[in-house]
Amino acid sequence: MRSLRSLVSFGGHTHYHGSLHSLSPGTFPICARRTPPVHCRSVSTESLTHEPLNILFCGSDHFSTTSLKALHDEHLSNGNLIRSIDVLTLEDKRSGRGMKTIREVPVKSLAKSLSLPRHEVYNFGSNWKLPDNIFGEKINMLIAVSFGLFIPAQLISDAKYGGLNVHPSLLPMYRGAAPIYHTLLDQRPVTGVSVQTLHPTEFDCGKILLQTDPPLTIPPKTRYQALHDILAVHGAELLVETLRRGLFVPPLNPIKNDYKPSLARKINPEIHARINWMSQDAEEIERRCDAFNTVWCKLSTVETPELERRKRAILSGVSTFKRPEEGPEKTEIEPGTFQHLAVRKDGSSYETMIAKCRKGGGWISVEGIKIEGKRLVNAGEWARSVLAQTGKGNKIFA
Repeated sequence: MRSLRSLVSFGGHTHYHGSLHSLSPGTFPICARRTPPVHCRSVSTESLTHEPLNILFCGSDHFSTTSLKALHDEHLSNGNLIRSIDVLTLEDKRSGRGMKTIREVPVKSLAKSLSLPRHEVYNFGSNWKLPDNIFGEKINMLIAVSFGLFIPAQLISDAKYGGLNVHPSLLPMYRGAAPIYHTLLDQRPVTGVSVQTLHPTEFDCGKILLQTDPPLTIPPKTRYQALHDILAVHGAELLVETLRRGLFVPPLNPIKNDYKPSLARKINPEIHARINWMSQDAEEIERRCDAFNTVWCKLSTVETPELERRKRAILSGVSTFKRPEEGPEKTEIEPGTFQHLAVRKDGSSYETMIAKCRKGGGWISVEGIKIEGKRLVNAGEWARSVLAQTGKGNKIFA
């Protein structure tokens, strides 16, 4: 595939940001930094027009750890730009059976390893104030990346340079909590990252200071984690670029674009990752598995389809499979019916499980299956074993 060149817009100027080479389905290489071409104005951080930054970084998950690591690297190499970094995370959560397991957010773990000052918050009360840094100086910049809480307007105004946010979409497209998921589920052919100011009253409605331009092409069958990882790296690069160029210093020069506003609501895997065999075709089920890594349904039988309590079947490694829609006697195969299949290809053979989708919607093949209460097993072996048993009825997925 022809290499794709990534450009970044900033304040009305454009420069080469990196390149994506030889993209294969489902994978993204890392953007490599290139020297800006001679027609682009370079801004030196040696002649800063602002004070060194005392940053309060607000983050939580693995997406935000990438930006924190990039900021820390910049701090070590350019103390005139970033003087200090404090880290604000959400309080540890209890999870698991009996809520006995304490889960530490990834940003907190990274902050510990980098020996950065750490602060925790459950929610922002009226008395919550910005902390001083290790030098006793005031925080003058807030940076929120996948934080999970709305930062009050008072805190933004208390920081001299306000706040910035890294958002993995081409704003105003996909404002909200789950832009990457919706990008994949909606089959968007392109995506990107936006660095915006923190809005005092709304999520993802700040001024866009830096944005991927032109957009990054999404290869077919791209999985969530692959897209997540490349956008995390790309977003971290844009964030550092924003700071180096002082794009946050008034008067701001926000980017204008023609993207239509849309909302990326929070994803609930209990709803969005469940298969509806009667309405979904093979391509949609495959696409949902790419987005969520697994999809699920219930295991039923023809004799007892009305059972309220059915075991859950979690399917992984789902892909479309070419197979006649009707059975040998031209009878219609009920959606949700699964079969064991021995496949010979290129001189080798393997066994797989296939399942019938909605009428006219084709078949999917499944690599792995985990029945509720049991371990993950090869789906082909499971199907062969179940269908060989007698007295078990004609099992189907519901």
